[in-house]
Amino acid sequence: MGITVILFVVTFFLFINHVSSKEGLSEKRPTVSPEIQAENEKRSMELEDFLFGNNGIIKQVNDELLTKGYTFQTLIMANSIDDIQLKYVLENKEATESEQEAVKSIFFELVEKNNLDSNAFELKVGDEDDGPDW
Repeated sequence: MGITVILFVVTFFLFINHVSSKEGLSEKRPTVSPEIQAENEKRSMELEDFLFGNNGIIKQVNDELLTKGYTFQTLIMANSIDDIQLKYVLENKEATESEQEAVKSIFFELVEKNNLDSNAFELKVGDEDDGPDW
């Protein structure tokens, strides 16, 4: 009885390995066409320039916050130009309601000045005691 169970288990494992090795050989890795790669790179560069270029909104906000005496980290998750989530983590100040409103005011004034859609941005302001939540 014991030998039968052992033979069954060994046979079962050999069968599983044989089936999975056949599946592994027949699987093809998905490839991205050069045209799609080029389009993705173009979008990525446009988004980077939009955010960080000489006239980029994040660069403008960061410059303004630095002149106002803030030190901070910026967390960004950008899916597209129309879907950007930001979090400013204040390093030298607590993120009290008044500080949060001051940073948000600076940010959205520059968004308006640049004729950008404020609905494209989700902005949070925290301090070092906050986590990286969105």
